Amino acid sequence: MKSEFLYKKVFKGIRDDIKKGRFPEGSRLPSEEDFCKEYDVSTITVKKAMDLLALEGLIRRVPGRGTYVLDEEEGEEIRKNMEDIEHEQQENSKLPNHMQIGQKHKKSRMIGMVLEHVASPFGLDMMYQLDREAEKAGYKLCIRFSYGNREKETEEIEHLLSLNVEGFIIMPCHGAHYNTAILKLIIDKFPVVLIDKKMIGISVSSVSTDGRKAIKGLVQHLYDRGCRKIGLITVDTTGTTSLIDRRKGFYDGIEELQLPTIEECVLNHDNTDFVDPEVQQQDTVRIREYLEERLNELDGIVCSEYGMMKSVVQAAKDLNIKLGSDLRVCCIDEDYQASEGYYFTHMKQDERSIAKLAFKLLLQDDRQPAVDYLVPAIFRQGKTT
Repeated sequence: MKSEFLYKKVFKGIRDDIKKGRFPEGSRLPSEEDFCKEYDVSTITVKKAMDLLALEGLIRRVPGRGTYVLDEEEGEEIRKNMEDIEHEQQENSKLPNHMQIGQKHKKSRMIGMVLEHVASPFGLDMMYQLDREAEKAGYKLCIRFSYGNREKETEEIEHLLSLNVEGFIIMPCHGAHYNTAILKLIIDKFPVVLIDKKMIGISVSSVSTDGRKAIKGLVQHLYDRGCRKIGLITVDTTGTTSLIDRRKGFYDGIEELQLPTIEECVLNHDNTDFVDPEVQQQDTVRIREYLEERLNELDGIVCSEYGMMKSVVQAAKDLNIKLGSDLRVCCIDEDYQASEGYYFTHMKQDERSIAKLAFKLLLQDDRQPAVDYLVPAIFRQGKTT
């Protein structure tokens, strides 16, 4: 695994060319656009490389004229000034906090992270593990949230770029179209890894749960528990690859076991809205209607999201259906922070493995091809099957 980003390679390449005489002292360097073409990188990458060259005392930028190679004497003076500043910072750090006045700390290397949302069933553990991975690699993780809003997602990406982050880990907003802000990062070859969702047809690596296999495993589990009439409750899957994969897994399992196909229950709302009381009430009504119409058709239910389970429980209670005996129910994820532990039989997403693999991909050699990695889910037996 390599922990060096493109701008470091560009920096080393130009530095070596200066030392070898390709760009002699006093000469003007080619434009940033020329270096973009030479190294096949974005302007952001070249600017970062130029920042490092300036800090090393190798170049000087002259507004309106260009960038010039410094002679040894000028460069040595800049390096001496930088050493004095660093020494001053080190000495300052030895003083008590209240005496550290007027000093600037060196900037930390940062990775930007934009998440749609997190909760105890999924996201929190992954976020903490990503922070640990960043620390081990010498980075700070700067986390922002889009809350499922495409405009806010774009705003947060632009904000993190202004902070000079060196890479992105993004859980994209769901939707039928891709965010152009993310596409621009990919086109500019800026380090990006997606989590939880994929961009089909776009050359960017992603890490997500193998939802297809996870749901198929739940169908098999219900079958092993004696269920022969299994239904699906899901959220509208439009533009959300994780939900599309789960739905495919359900019907793969039904087909392989030669079970009858039962009409599914689709909740038509943003899958980040489960915490909204009004949305929960609407879901409860929809699920209650679905169960009431099919009391004699169903003996098992697979739910594609944990967020809907509160509505499932309330709908079953309204109809005097006992979960686990009258109707066996399972889902993806569960709330491990609940006071009495988890209740539903479920497939748990392996958040720590997702985090470790995502960060490894972010730091890998940029010449590696983009890959969509699928992480197996972990089966957990609960009280509902």
